[in-house]
Amino acid sequence: MRNEAEKRNLRERTIQLYCSDVSYFLRWIGKNVSDLTLEDAESFLTAKRLEGRSPETHNHYRSAIKFLYKKVL
Repeated sequence: MRNEAEKRNLRERTIQLYCSDVSYFLRWIGKNVSDLTLEDAESFLTAKRLEGRSPETHNHYRSAIKFLYKKVL
């Protein structure tokens, strides 16, 4: 993840947040990266929204997961 983010010249703080958010997502889902589905991402994001996460936090999660699915997997 870090390597792909660095290739795209993302800021260090963005890379740190993406890595942290994706790590949290993977622990929450409890699956290997190779077993992820789009439904896993939707389930996670819906749960976080229903927990009352701020829109900014929700957007951070969404951006990190989107980067994982589109650029890394």
